[in-house]
Amino acid sequence: MAISQARIIESLEQACSNLNPDEFIFSFLDAYGFPKSTITRLRKGGDSRNVAEGDDIGLKKKLYFRAVSKGADLDAEVESLKASEVIARNDIRFVIVTDFESLAAFDLKAEERLETTMDELDKQYAFFLPLAGYEKAVMYSEHPADVKASEKMGQLFDLIRERNDLSKPEDIHALNVFLTRLLFCFYAEDTGIFEQGQMTSAIQSCTQEDGSGVDQFFTDLFTVLNLEPDAPERKDMPAHFQAFPYVNGGLLRDDEPIPEFGRKARRILLDCGSLNWSAINPDIFGSMFQAVIDEEQRGNLGQHYTSVSNIMKVIQPLFLDKLYAELEKSRKRDRKLKELLIRLQNLRVFDPACGSGNFLIIAYKELRKLEMEVIDALNAISDQAEMYYSGIRLSQFYGIEIDDFAHEVATLSLWLAEHQMNMAFKAKFGYAEAALPLRDSGDIVCGNALRLDWEEVCPPADGSGNPREIYICGNPPFLGTTERSKEQSADMKHVFSSFKSIGYLDIVAAWFWKGANFIKGRRAKCALVSTNSISQGDQTSLLWPPIFELGVSIDFCYQTFTWSNNAKNKAAVHVVIIGLKNNEDTSTVPRIFETSREKTTVLKVDNISPYLVPGPNLAVYPRTKPIGPVSKMIFGNKPTDGGHLYVTLEERDEFIEKYPHYAHWIRKVLGSKEFINGGERWCFWLAHIPLEDVMNVPEMVSRVEKIRDLRIKAGHPAALKGAERPHTFLQLAQPLKGNYLLVPRVSSERRSYVPMGFYGVDTISSDANQMVPNATPYEFGILTSEMHNDWMRTVAGRLKSDYRYSATLVYNTFPWPEVTDEQRKHIEELAEEILLIREDYPDKSLADLYDPDKMPAPLREAHKSLDRAVEKLYRDKPFRDAPERLEHLFARYEKLIAEEKAKAPAKKKATRSK
Repeated sequence: MAISQARIIESLEQACSNLNPDEFIFSFLDAYGFPKSTITRLRKGGDSRNVAEGDDIGLKKKLYFRAVSKGADLDAEVESLKASEVIARNDIRFVIVTDFESLAAFDLKAEERLETTMDELDKQYAFFLPLAGYEKAVMYSEHPADVKASEKMGQLFDLIRERNDLSKPEDIHALNVFLTRLLFCFYAEDTGIFEQGQMTSAIQSCTQEDGSGVDQFFTDLFTVLNLEPDAPERKDMPAHFQAFPYVNGGLLRDDEPIPEFGRKARRILLDCGSLNWSAINPDIFGSMFQAVIDEEQRGNLGQHYTSVSNIMKVIQPLFLDKLYAELEKSRKRDRKLKELLIRLQNLRVFDPACGSGNFLIIAYKELRKLEMEVIDALNAISDQAEMYYSGIRLSQFYGIEIDDFAHEVATLSLWLAEHQMNMAFKAKFGYAEAALPLRDSGDIVCGNALRLDWEEVCPPADGSGNPREIYICGNPPFLGTTERSKEQSADMKHVFSSFKSIGYLDIVAAWFWKGANFIKGRRAKCALVSTNSISQGDQTSLLWPPIFELGVSIDFCYQTFTWSNNAKNKAAVHVVIIGLKNNEDTSTVPRIFETSREKTTVLKVDNISPYLVPGPNLAVYPRTKPIGPVSKMIFGNKPTDGGHLYVTLEERDEFIEKYPHYAHWIRKVLGSKEFINGGERWCFWLAHIPLEDVMNVPEMVSRVEKIRDLRIKAGHPAALKGAERPHTFLQLAQPLKGNYLLVPRVSSERRSYVPMGFYGVDTISSDANQMVPNATPYEFGILTSEMHNDWMRTVAGRLKSDYRYSATLVYNTFPWPEVTDEQRKHIEELAEEILLIREDYPDKSLADLYDPDKMPAPLREAHKSLDRAVEKLYRDKPFRDAPERLEHLFARYEKLIAEEKAKAPAKKKATRSK
């Protein structure tokens, strides 16, 4: 049974702080929970359980321990033991060597190395956890080979950084180039491009153990790999270098400095060579190696790549589905199949935020698979066998990446993907083009995609001026206004220089704008992953109308789904995928994809609105007044008090006991949390009390002075004005009489209905809520209906995934129905029934009542009755679903706005004639 890890740490710390060389290994075994009887027998000696030789300690399938004198080469001892017959014969897991100042160990199963000082051993306890029954999890087991290789390369990078000056950009670039060349060579010697283990064996036999000569080895190796077979310079080199093939292809074109290596770096280099690089997945390993360079990201190895399934969500509807449909139509027609082959050879794929090349790699591989199917179809209808070679070239794939290392890795990953697909081609057809020399690389540019001219990177026409078929795809960065650097904010202003305002546009919007401008009027399409914010809230009206004015529309979309965030220890983000096309392009029907755990459904529609629902190209603009004849919605009261006007229940009771005639100064206050989840908060509500009266109460003086100081330090005009009345909330909105309808500004996405409720003026609402003074049950009934909540879900902004209810964007834009007095009365009756049913559950919070899994049946049925009644206000025929309701609401919104605009000039004219 596995023992407590805390106990292991404590025992190791004790063993190393009171170090007794004769007892250390026994204390170590005890720390990891080995039986007392086993330790006693080993301590006595002469026991058959000890499989070691000489004075060493060895336990079958467990560990082999050797103590050496100070100054001995621990690494050499470890390597000697690893290769010994006693280790293999007894299936030893851990080799451990120590001089009692330092310790070196190797895990032969996980192929991991540990080097530490004895006083740091307790911090490395996890390395030996398999001895205690905690088998090391294969992190992100989908891709264990990539993780292992990334970890090794991370260690190598750290050791190189320790020994070499990387202070200049050109030094970093040279190291990036070196690492990508090294990755290629590791991959090459395990996949048949080189002889098996050719480079690793040469390093082992031709360089010194202290690392000297490794840099010269790579200088010579990269030179010979760039020399053609008959080059005179090649013949002058040592035989072990001449044995390497000619690679070329641009990978080794430039002469870049090679870093210096020490003993440890050389050893890690050999460890890397011992891995099985043929199991490395070019689809994702680029992103994982990119994480090697950033220590903050290493803990997330396996989370940095865009999964193949998510990439397919982009490229399938963008171009793959259409091309496969073309194949099915052409299967029996020789000429059409050959035309499709030519089309595949001429189309272009462009990722203007390509990172380590994930999208380009998958697009390349999928097009190669399709090409093989076309060749299969040609062979099936051909009278005589023809040899068709792949006509798809890496030079058809374009990218822009700002990070130098990612750019280098993207180029390398495409080469490896090409080799992988050539091997697949050979396995299918029995022949393939030679792996070497490498052909053209992808056209990957290192630069700022928001400053570069995309047409220069990916020319929209060939040399003869013929337009190309181009598909733009990718996963640009998701950075909101507050997360951007000054340079990125400047980039945004540059991209949107023609806009009056860019408001709070997410940086990903810049890729959509540039993409739309690139494809307009061309045989091109664009599909990008984005945070769902660009199709919600204020961003929708900022970005989409200008895009539609270009003659570009939404071709397809994936509605919101979760996507693992690249940032360390952060929650998943909520994303959408949006594909764009020219209005003249009738080759596809607009499609809306909706994903759930079970399946993905697709809805074909006439048009996709910027809110990613069926509807017109219509964006809802924020308004200061409601469209319909209803009460105005206002913000709750904003304290800006540093918490000094709030009191606990205990403070409230003490104050009232001491000043009973001031009890009316304290009121119940509701934020959205208290309103939805229950609980009580209290505050001093002194809007009606003169400041001098408040300052006559000793307990109030300190509170008021702190609020005044806080607002003066804030410095903005509203705060400075508020400092003149520091005993009140900064912004006062509380109605003086009647009641008000409280609407929380943030509500969970899980709820079908945003909880709302009525309160009297003695209950204070904070600015975490909106208020509708003097609202009636009719307003409550409409606002709590499915119709209104569908509207809210569509046009509202989000706080993470939660709904943000906005007066200007949700309430004021909602297209209220026309009603008769009788209809209004019916809605009020149904709304009051909901309020009465809620009172039947005094022990339940609104969070409980409106939890979709816990909602009481009577309340659910009352809401359904109200929903049906509200729908009938819009039309007699019931709506089929939310998309149909929204389509109707947007049409009504468009009609009401048009009527409002039509009345505006007449009203002005009438005013002037008076």
